[in-house]
Amino acid sequence: MALISKQLAPSPILQKAANNAPPIAFGAANEGVATMQRGLIEVGYPMPISTGNGSRPPDGVYGQETGKVLKRFQSDNALVADAIAGKQTLHRLDALLLEQSNYNAAAENAAIAAQSSGPANSRPFAVTTARRSGSKGS
Repeated sequence: MALISKQLAPSPILQKAANNAPPIAFGAANEGVATMQRGLIEVGYPMPISTGNGSRPPDGVYGQETGKVLKRFQSDNALVADAIAGKQTLHRLDALLLEQSNYNAAAENAAIAAQSSGPANSRPFAVTTARRSGSKGS
């Protein structure tokens, strides 16, 4: 099954890893690792070393920090905590990113709806035509 979140789907390396062909493991250094690191950060797993304490994008290097964070992610999500980013791990990350995206879209839609309905107990907006001063109308 293909990754479908807007964050992970564009990465050919992650698409292959999501089918264990091959999975991503310690020592890898590529755009797939950087994309995975960004996804982990987005779902609440900070990576201060790989991002210079948030001052730069993730470095794309699967080192000690990425391994520890990935193991914690796997453990928190009832996956085998082996620090290997394969099918189950990447599909779970993909699902969480989709849930987060859907939640954010729903929250944004609710905020827009609340703004357009106005305050509670308010009357609907009536469209009126303003006349210029001195105009007698038609």
